[in-house]
This record gives sequence, structure tokens and C-alpha cells, in this order.
Amino acid sequence: MINHYRKMCADRNKALGVLRAIVDMWHGIDVDKILRKFKDINLPDYPLEYILYALEWILEQEDINFTGIPQRKQDEIDKILKTLRIETPKGRLGSQLAIALLCDVFLGTHPVEALLKANLDIRPRR
Repeated sequence: MINHYRKMCADRNKALGVLRAIVDMWHGIDVDKILRKFKDINLPDYPLEYILYALEWILEQEDINFTGIPQRKQDEIDKILKTLRIETPKGRLGSQLAIALLCDVFLGTHPVEALLKANLDIRPRR
């Protein structure tokens, strides 16, 4: 998420391309096809190829581990995704939160605030 934020600071339009590439991958489009489509994105930090392959595994794991969330939180996630016209693919409710976090940051929420809003901490509270 911090990587995406840095990309946004460098070039918001290209960062939107990164977000769209991530969403394409989340929807099951082949990573190589996505990389060809977004080949002109060159931003700081991790390259798009690394991001897509790493997130592909992470998001799949989130779907496997998903046990549900409160309706209030689901409504917040749905609202964020709707703002950017992003639909959740069937069977991807677990990874939906991660996508919504990236979208929330793109929409202007600071990454730390977005993590806290989602009840996630970089450093767990004791």
C-alpha cells in the first residue's frame, strides 16, 4: 500500500494504471497480458510485474482464509469500490478488503489512516 501511495505521489494517472492492472489481475486476467497492456507504466519502487505476481498470491490467500466481516464494514468496502466502478469477482470476498484499501488510498485517504479504518495495524497493538 505504501508502494502504491509513493507511485501516486510520483504520477497519479500512471498510479491509476497500476490500480487498474491490479484489478484486472484480481478479475483473473493473465499477468503477462496485463503487463503488455500496461507496459508504459514506469514508476518508483517495485515494478508492476513484481506487484502483480506478489499480490496474486496474497489475494488468493486472503480468499482462502476469509470467514466473513460485519455488515457495516462490508458496506464501507462496497461504497469504496463502487466509487471507482470496481466489481468484486465471484469468490473474491476475502481479497476484496485489500483491493478496497488500495482504492481508498487512491481516493485520497492516507495509507496509515486507511489501515486503521480497516482495523489493520502495521504494528499490532498489545
